[in-house]
Amino acid sequence: MTHRIRYLYDKYIRTAGILAVVLLCTTQRAAAQKPQLPELLRELSVQRDSIARIDILGKLGALYMMINLDSSFTYAIREQEMAERYQYKKGLADAFDIMSFCYALRTDFNIAGIYGYRALQLHKAVGDSARIAKTLSNLYLYYRNMGRPEDANNYFYEAFHMAARLPASQDSVYSILLVNYAMRFYRDSTRKDSVLWALKTAAGISRKYPYSRLPLYIDAYAADTLVIQGRGKEAEARINQLAEAALQKGLPYVAMDIYNRLEDYKRLGYRTDSTRYRELSYELAKKAGCIELNLSTLAGLYDYYRQQRNTAKTGYYSREIMRLAAQHRYQQEKDPVNYIAFFLKEQSLQQLARNNQRQQQELEHVQLRRKQSQFIIGGLFIIVILLFILLYSRHRQYLAWKRQEQALSDSYTGVALKNIALRANDEFKNKLISIITNDFREPLQYISAAALQLRNQGASQAEMTASVREIARVSANTLSIFDNILKWIRMQLSGFTYQGKPSLLNDTVDQALKQMRPVIKEKGLVVVNLLPAGCWVMADQEMLKGAQLHLLRLSVQYAQPGSLLVLSAWNKEGTVYVRIIADAGAGAGDILERLSGWQDMNALSFAITRDFMDKMKGGLQVAASEERYLAFTGMLEEVKTGTDNSRE
Repeated sequence: MTHRIRYLYDKYIRTAGILAVVLLCTTQRAAAQKPQLPELLRELSVQRDSIARIDILGKLGALYMMINLDSSFTYAIREQEMAERYQYKKGLADAFDIMSFCYALRTDFNIAGIYGYRALQLHKAVGDSARIAKTLSNLYLYYRNMGRPEDANNYFYEAFHMAARLPASQDSVYSILLVNYAMRFYRDSTRKDSVLWALKTAAGISRKYPYSRLPLYIDAYAADTLVIQGRGKEAEARINQLAEAALQKGLPYVAMDIYNRLEDYKRLGYRTDSTRYRELSYELAKKAGCIELNLSTLAGLYDYYRQQRNTAKTGYYSREIMRLAAQHRYQQEKDPVNYIAFFLKEQSLQQLARNNQRQQQELEHVQLRRKQSQFIIGGLFIIVILLFILLYSRHRQYLAWKRQEQALSDSYTGVALKNIALRANDEFKNKLISIITNDFREPLQYISAAALQLRNQGASQAEMTASVREIARVSANTLSIFDNILKWIRMQLSGFTYQGKPSLLNDTVDQALKQMRPVIKEKGLVVVNLLPAGCWVMADQEMLKGAQLHLLRLSVQYAQPGSLLVLSAWNKEGTVYVRIIADAGAGAGDILERLSGWQDMNALSFAITRDFMDKMKGGLQVAASEERYLAFTGMLEEVKTGTDNSRE
């Protein structure tokens, strides 16, 4: 008798205490939902949908967890087999969870951890965060009982933090883990505040679920606090009230667990009638079908009545112990379901399947390589012959092609050089002739007319003075144009080399404005000079001056009398942009067309200016805005002076 009691105690009593937190997640539901068992069995017999049958098998396995462990394991095996056949990951994960619980209740924590880890991977594959948190919590218990506290803590805190991030619709999982936290650290004085916070938070969540058993456990902790405060009778009365409430809800296991808390009151300084409460707890364990989790109570009752020499009670509890010991599940090597053999068989089958698959793959790989080698050898032989023929043919073609290419290249080079020279000469001659015939015809005609007017003795002194001044102005402009033409001609001749030097943009613009001041005043134009101070560009001083003068002359000529003439400049990415905007009135688009031809004197002036800007490694653009405004924009290379003169 003593040996049998010791065996039962070693195998199950320690497990019951160790798995108290786990049983919160499963056995409570099984006890409360036991009336569902006939309905589920009936539904299983008529259900034809395979996925639905797998889910029902999972529910039966969970319900049988504390009714009959062997039946629970059997349903889990059936669920696993069907889930594997239909590739149903959720059902397979549920089966592994139940199997891990079964092995844990039999203290086979290593195997329980294996199945728990399999379930965890499947939960992650389907993205079920709530089930992931539950399985992580279970793995914490398995590793803790295997003597691996570091791994256990990792799983515990990972489960706790994941549960804290679950949505409000799944916060029941978080409340369970909060109670688990309180159970773990309840006796740790350094975590008193965090334990109270966990219980308070769990109580707030559990109020959302009227059928939850967690409020009963939380209130039981509050009763422990009353004992610590010296109010033991109030605590005992509170425990009895909570146990009655659990029974009214159909939770005999919870009532048993609450009565068992009185065993710890002696350590807290308050003695109770432990024998009466043990008898109540044992009767509730029988009712809940989980005597194996309450064997310590049975052993305590047997020892107490044997010491009291109560023959009737001693005989009763002795017969209970013998009745339990006679069952197959409490005898070594006599389980109707051999859990270890099942696990080893499953591992062997999986290993054999992997070996067969690997051997088959290796055999197919060898055969494939052999066929490939034969094809490769034959193909290489044919390819070598064809390559030899092809190389010989291509070599002869290459030699002939090189000779033809060299001859064509020589002829094309000669023709191209001649065409370039002829085109350059023709272009230069055409431009020069057009400039001479257009640029000088109008000013010379004006000078001739003014000279004839001076010969007329009828002209007044003021008119003669004005004519002389106009002749001087036209002559100066003509000389300036002629000077620019000479520079342009010199630029076109061979041997000319552009050498840019830093030039202050403001100086050249001021000189051009000074030279054009009489015409600007005559047309009543208002010049708005927005050029920034100290704007340096890389250019030829004379070419830059000529280009600015041409652009200013074109802008003044096309500007409407009394309008604005806006000058601005800015730099961007090492380039200085100089812009002159003139109000040309309606028909700005027509002006753009005339500037693109060679028949207009202004077009030639614009062409010379563009050549100047191109030679100075810049550019020139003209655009019309709103069919009214002409914008001449020149681009030149910026000279870095150490200061930021950018302006746009």
